[in-house]
Order: sequence, then structure tokens, then C-alpha cells
Amino acid sequence: EWTMHKGDTIPGVITMLFGLLFVAATAANPKLTAVSQTSDGVPGAGFFPYLLGFGVMILGALLVIRGLRQKGQVQYINLEEETKQNLKILALSVLGIVVFLAFWKLTGRFIIGMLVLSLYLNWLFQRTWRFNIIYSAVFTAFIYFTFFVGFSIQFVA
Repeated sequence: EWTMHKGDTIPGVITMLFGLLFVAATAANPKLTAVSQTSDGVPGAGFFPYLLGFGVMILGALLVIRGLRQKGQVQYINLEEETKQNLKILALSVLGIVVFLAFWKLTGRFIIGMLVLSLYLNWLFQRTWRFNIIYSAVFTAFIYFTFFVGFSIQFVA
């Protein structure tokens, strides 16, 4: 019955499918194995994506169970003005991430793209310009020094 699919059931199923998508994409890439490929026994490049994918699937399953226990008492979507505004912000956030990924793929300039994405998201969430500039600079510097300098990871598109 439809009332059983209100509340957290449908978001839980969507969350499970999202986690499954990550697990499938990781499994489809032969370079992303969870098994160590080095002599020091460090987990392979696929370990973290598998871990996150399965974690998201488990959290989705918990949402489904919670939704079924609610027995349709919680309304799935209530389109009030605040909800419409939140959906708009969500769509613009996803658009910003897609543009960032396209920029990174086309130019290979990860750090510049990360800085612009951070500035955009802080603007979207209506942070003050002072906060936006300071946060974006500190966040981008953290990413640069942690991954590029500290771990010698190169984000090549």
C-alpha cells in the first residue's frame, strides 16, 4: 500500500541505490581493488570507495526499516515554501559540483576549481563575503597541503 512508502522508506531506497552505484562503479574499475597492491599491506585504492558505498547502503537500509515502522504516519514530501527553497539550493549545489567536475576534467586544474567551488557554495548558502573568502582560502590550502604536499597525491583528471 502507498501509505507504507511515505516517511523514510523512499529516501532509504534512493540512498541504498546511491551506495550500490558507488560499489558497482568501484567494482567495474580494475584499478580499484580493496586488496593491497603493495608490499607494505596498505589497502588498495578501492578500499575507501567500497567502505563508503557499503556504509551508505547500510544507512539506507536503516532508513527503509524506520520508514516501514512509521506505517505511513510521516508525510514523504510536504512542498512548503521552505522546502521549495531547499530543493532549489540542492539543485544549484549539484549544478556547481557538476561544473567543477567538468572544469577539472577539461583543464586539470583541481585546486583552482576547488577554490571556485568553495566560493560558489558559500555564496549559495548566503555566507558573508568575509567568511566566504577566509573559509574558501583556508579550505583550499588545507586540501592542497594535505593531499598534494603531505600525501603527494596528484588529482589528475
